[in-house]
Amino acid sequence: MRFSCNAGGLARLWLRGLFAAMFALTAAVALAQTYPSKAIRLLTPYPPGGSTDTLSRIIGPKLSQMLGVPVTVESMAGANGGIALSFLAKSQPDGYTVLITTASPIVVNPHTFPNLPYDALKDFTPISLVATSESALLVNPAVPANSLKELIDLSKTRPIRIGVAGRGGQPELILQKINMDTGAKMVPVPYAGGGPAIIDAVGGHVDGVLNDIAGTVKPMVDQGRLRSVAVLTNTEKSSMLPNAKTLIEQSQPLQFAMRNWLILLGPPGMPADVSEKLRRSITEAVADPEVIKGLRTGSLLPYPSKSVSEVKDFVASEHRIFRDIQRETGVKVQ
Repeated sequence: MRFSCNAGGLARLWLRGLFAAMFALTAAVALAQTYPSKAIRLLTPYPPGGSTDTLSRIIGPKLSQMLGVPVTVESMAGANGGIALSFLAKSQPDGYTVLITTASPIVVNPHTFPNLPYDALKDFTPISLVATSESALLVNPAVPANSLKELIDLSKTRPIRIGVAGRGGQPELILQKINMDTGAKMVPVPYAGGGPAIIDAVGGHVDGVLNDIAGTVKPMVDQGRLRSVAVLTNTEKSSMLPNAKTLIEQSQPLQFAMRNWLILLGPPGMPADVSEKLRRSITEAVADPEVIKGLRTGSLLPYPSKSVSEVKDFVASEHRIFRDIQRETGVKVQ
């Protein structure tokens, strides 16, 4: 068999490749220089009433003011965040579709869902951490338990049904870890998000809820419609529920305390200048006194990242932590 080499043809192919690369670079630079020039969709992967919705509605108006374009908050709930994350992974990487999510869809679901339609570490552009919140195990006031120990003891006499956001997410994993560490027999009841789980706990349809304090939890506690049996932190005192006891205060430290953090993600392949502009905007926004006031009202604390590389390293570390917890608890969504 004989092969021939056409020098002119190779040169034309090389020039085409060069022009294509130059065009892509020019387009990326142009996008970064003009961004943003139209409305930005800010997706949330859970129903209203939870921390993602609360944070998005606090931060959205400030980002709109800073960037000079509308920022529209859009709930895309389902599959424990999977629907919104799958949509984001397939969106154009132009910075006009971004998402605020909790930890579960990107560092927990990869270990508990066998066939995720996305790769959590490859299919997104981590832009910045935004905020953090404490989490708590709470019960309906009719449940005769005022501490974690009392709830554990009660669960050994009858089933204690605890609402959690999503199947195989962070709340279910932590609840099962509490069961393993203490011998409790609490049963996770999955909901589409924290908001619906909180509503059912208040209504007595489940005994309680394990959720972050952000959103509607603190008002429910303040009104006496929910009772915290433990703030799930190994610190001395809760900053959000000062009258509720932490694990340390109850001499019930766990090997792993639940920390809820919220992160801004974009589609894969976002231009670095665009993601950096969004990161700087988040940092500036959460330092604004009015935003800080709103975050505190929503039981959230600012938690911005200093660089995109920092948030990437953080996500990778949390990914390993929850991999180990999943292996220990065996939680798996079939």
